Amino acid sequence: MASAKDLRKRIQSVKNTQQITKAMKMVSAAKLRRAQDNIISLRPYAHEVNAVISGVAHAGRELTHPLLAPREQTEKPNILMVLVTSDRGLCGAFNGSIIKTGQRLLKTEAEKYGKVDFAFIGKKGYEFFKLRKPGKYYSSFFTGLTFAKSAGLSQELVGLYLSGEYDEIKFIYNEFKSAISQKVTVETLLPIRAQDGAQAAEAAITIYEPSAPEILDALLPKHFAVQVHRMLLESLAGEHGARMAAMENATKNAGEMIRKITLLYNKTRQAGITKELLEIISGTEAAKG
Repeated sequence: MASAKDLRKRIQSVKNTQQITKAMKMVSAAKLRRAQDNIISLRPYAHEVNAVISGVAHAGRELTHPLLAPREQTEKPNILMVLVTSDRGLCGAFNGSIIKTGQRLLKTEAEKYGKVDFAFIGKKGYEFFKLRKPGKYYSSFFTGLTFAKSAGLSQELVGLYLSGEYDEIKFIYNEFKSAISQKVTVETLLPIRAQDGAQAAEAAITIYEPSAPEILDALLPKHFAVQVHRMLLESLAGEHGARMAAMENATKNAGEMIRKITLLYNKTRQAGITKELLEIISGTEAAKG
């Protein structure tokens, strides 16, 4: 059994850890507030830009834009999957769920596609796959994330699509739902998906001014940049929420551990006092005899 001195050291060690987890929770809560405000303000704009692009693209007009031209159907097209994880850990199952989804898709999509490649935003996903399925790593992307960074990434991905290297580009990321909830989402960036029947019918009777090609030339670069930026902000907000929840649980667990060790310390200390009293009484009785 551990001595009272050892137990005191353990209690102090757990208290120090509890202070760290509590501080990390407060930091994540502050960052979450900013990230949440950013993604909530961007979502309506991203949705409307996507609606306009889809409406113009599928309004029944003859368009020759290279990003909208149908690809020749090949037996096994090539796909690039962009995994978005965090650069740091201590955020619960945030990264593990993305990595598991990537592993699952790598197995299931291998038969459907000719080439399945990965690209990584976030250190955790890259470190896991670098020996299993190497791919391009965008290092320190979340350090000072800006719209300009997202626009540069989207331009690079569009270039890969236009060059014919990939026929499809998907993002795998955590969509932010709330401070304690994130949903793993697989979203297709390219090609642009057609609208449903009702939306297409509405778009077909819409009059566009200026012409549809001019609108597409102006909006398509913004569209891809906005959608990439939205997905990255979703992941960033989800990361802070997951880390805040994980640190809150860690703080509670540390408190429970302190309670249990303190109880054991008190029992050990009481047992030591009782033993000393018995030794004193036994010695006194022996002296009398």
